[in-house]
Amino acid sequence: MVSLMLKKKLRTILEQSGNPSAVFETDQIMKWVLKLDRLILAPDGEINPQKAEKAINAAMRRTKGEPLQYILGEWDFYGFTFHVGEGVLIPRPETELLAEKAVSGLKEIAETDSRVGTVIDLCTGSGCIPIALAKTTGAVCCGIDISEKALEYFNENIILNETEDKVTAFLGNVIEPDRELLDRLPEKCDIITANPPYLTAREMETLQKEVRHEPEIALFGGSDGLDFYRVIFGIWKERLSEKGEFIVETGDGQAEAVKSLMEKEGFCCGIIKDYNKLGRVVFGKLSPTAV
Repeated sequence: MVSLMLKKKLRTILEQSGNPSAVFETDQIMKWVLKLDRLILAPDGEINPQKAEKAINAAMRRTKGEPLQYILGEWDFYGFTFHVGEGVLIPRPETELLAEKAVSGLKEIAETDSRVGTVIDLCTGSGCIPIALAKTTGAVCCGIDISEKALEYFNENIILNETEDKVTAFLGNVIEPDRELLDRLPEKCDIITANPPYLTAREMETLQKEVRHEPEIALFGGSDGLDFYRVIFGIWKERLSEKGEFIVETGDGQAEAVKSLMEKEGFCCGIIKDYNKLGRVVFGKLSPTAV
């Protein structure tokens, strides 16, 4: 089959299933199958039957609601590639706002203190946040997740991104950390990041079919979505250095409530809006003059 014919076939399969991103996803599947950074194959270039079949099977899996990222087995975040699949949360563009805020703080540390910063990432999942921070700034990072499956992907991604000397994965419960976990972590760190489960009970009932493939443990944040935020600031603020910063992602409409919860723990806080002008990232420092 020639490449143009295959591309048209994939697009037709996706469009007929009602996929609103058929053009984009067709290109992603083609690049994945052909192992190309760009679609540079001539329109009449031949594709071997095995690769063509693999591409068509991928499109058919999409028609059944399986996430494209799981089918491809990888996805990009903050300019780096991460392995993903069943059992781990898919990295999303909104979370890059959190990463940008953390990178800014780490660069400030490098400029003012002439050292690399340290980061603890809670509910780390695939490890995309600590790995991206380490790759971008050279920071020493660790990530914690309660899911053994997620930690498998995290460890794969550490190797994939060649950050074995900068990033460490820990299995643990961030809302009930045991002494063994705490003893293995840095006594103090410069930044704590978290993209915790924050979907409400109502949101869980109306999830898109693709999102239902992702682990509930990484999505559901209690009836109002705030269960994790009520706990993590009080527990983890003791790990922050004197000028340390807590940075978290929040769900739609939650930023003010999360900011209030953080302020109750003594933080001076701010909010970063996303591309839709919704509060998405809440950050805070214990020093009242630091924000």
